[in-house]
Amino acid sequence: MKKILLTTTALVATTGFAMADVTLSGSADMGFKHNDSSATKTTVESDVDINANASGETDGGISWTANAGFGNDTASSNSGVSTGTADNGKVTISGDFGTIAVGAVAEAESGVGIADVGYDGIGIDNVAESSRAFTTHDVSWNYAMDGISLDISTNSHTDAVSAAAGWTSGALTIKVAHSDVDGGASSTSGSVSTSVGGLSVSAMAASHSAAATGDSSGVAISMPMDGLGTVTFVMADNDSDTDASYGIGFSKSLGGGATLAGGYGSADNVGVADIGISFSF
Repeated sequence: MKKILLTTTALVATTGFAMADVTLSGSADMGFKHNDSSATKTTVESDVDINANASGETDGGISWTANAGFGNDTASSNSGVSTGTADNGKVTISGDFGTIAVGAVAEAESGVGIADVGYDGIGIDNVAESSRAFTTHDVSWNYAMDGISLDISTNSHTDAVSAAAGWTSGALTIKVAHSDVDGGASSTSGSVSTSVGGLSVSAMAASHSAAATGDSSGVAISMPMDGLGTVTFVMADNDSDTDASYGIGFSKSLGGGATLAGGYGSADNVGVADIGISFSF
């Protein structure tokens, strides 16, 4: 009897597992990074991320997903020593009500921003996005219909909240957002992006309630170029920096999920650059 019970339990567990679609995905990169202000100006760095993803649907038609992952990286911040990290997971349910996510969710205002350049990024986008005021959130709600999107996220432990609304028509996308951080700080931001042929343009601006942080803005322009894949130029500025920042870079597909990319620029008058290869699988 015990053997039959164990076998039946195993079959039920196996059947439940088979109803979910479970996949593994990930990314990796390696390359050189340079910063004129660092003691060791040029370093070799790498990063590996593995993600486990599961999805399914209830009998009532509600879709669900769950994902978690771990990473391993070497960087100048850890003196080149390989360091492992466990990434926070996220669980979502979706239906006519939109999508509710709990865990490591994206803050609503994080959708307002511009692209960076380089295989790992040289930080020019951070200059433009520095006036956004949001912290880590753990609950979000997203809804999209007829080109209109609504996003709300919050930290259930601190009551920090962020909200965004977007409108897309053809190649044109406009988004506005507002965030309140527990403790009084707030920000308002907006972005617009469009493309014509192979040319893509995006611009953003943000305003922070703290006078010391002030306003920030940026623009990114991308276009295809023979031999270099896609070339991107980024310019950004904020009230906290002395000088405006800029960067130019390229990104070229090598096939098989590999991309060669690099960038060079100046972040508040500090020379920054990187070049390397990224892989997705």
